[in-house]
Amino acid sequence: MKEITVIVMTYNHRDYIKQALDSILSQTTYVDFDILIHDDCSNDGTYQILLNYQNKYPKKIRLIRQESRKFLDEGFNMMIFNHVVPHIDSKYVAYCDGDDYWCDNLKLQKQYDFMESHKDYSMCSHCAYQLRPNNDMSSKWFIKEEGDITLQDLINENPGVPIATSSLFVRGNVFKDFSDWRKSYSIEDLPLYMTAALEGKIHRLKDIMCVYRQFSIGSWSSQNKDNINRLITHQENLIKGATLFDEQTIHKYHNLVVNHVEGCQFRIAMIRQDYRLIFLKKNKRFVKQLSAKERLSLKLQYRLPCLYNLLHKKKKG
Repeated sequence: MKEITVIVMTYNHRDYIKQALDSILSQTTYVDFDILIHDDCSNDGTYQILLNYQNKYPKKIRLIRQESRKFLDEGFNMMIFNHVVPHIDSKYVAYCDGDDYWCDNLKLQKQYDFMESHKDYSMCSHCAYQLRPNNDMSSKWFIKEEGDITLQDLINENPGVPIATSSLFVRGNVFKDFSDWRKSYSIEDLPLYMTAALEGKIHRLKDIMCVYRQFSIGSWSSQNKDNINRLITHQENLIKGATLFDEQTIHKYHNLVVNHVEGCQFRIAMIRQDYRLIFLKKNKRFVKQLSAKERLSLKLQYRLPCLYNLLHKKKKG
């Protein structure tokens, strides 16, 4: 049995996958690891690149190829459960999206050493750079002091999660623990982190050891950025998942779930531009979190739509 399996999920990552795989293969570690790649029916030449790597590193790389897009049929979370989990038999699981890459050759060793010396921890992560489409990598993601991440950090009213997916390093039994509430999510990251928080502790290392590509071709963010229906469905699925989590944990974390659901409902109202819901009393705290410019824009659209349209038209002209 390998100590570590590195999972790489890829779809149409022709321009990125070499950098991702090279960053994994260049790891300096005394620990035995292999790379499990899941290709979700790429049609841009990604698969041929993957075959070349597998032929070059046959003892290091395992390749799963889908003949149809499982993401569309099953969602990302169940795609992992159905087609990746059955191939996991390692003490730890690390992860790197096919459009991201690692930027520290000691990443695996550092995370392995931490987990081996902290048996009460189920997962550790680290900080990341954000690489934007214009090749700007000045933005750093989740740069904080080294410390623990709690369930409250994961389930709250804020969007997103405080962990870069390509930074995770988790115990294999935790990765494979798909309870019913976890299966109800369409995404894979948040329910995995919640599972880890329930089964142990989560630690963030301060080192910046991976690069997250924002809005890269084929990524979830680029496919959904301007798709209103998908953005709304994503928030609705978060609500469904959190509700089932609340039921199956016998409402132990009910207050966290309520805040989380209200945050999702507010974001749906924002996406739909439903100003009546946006300015409900219960959403006052969310409106306050917006910038002064955003608040002014919303109030004009709600109270004085004619004036807003006139100003908007002049700005465009």
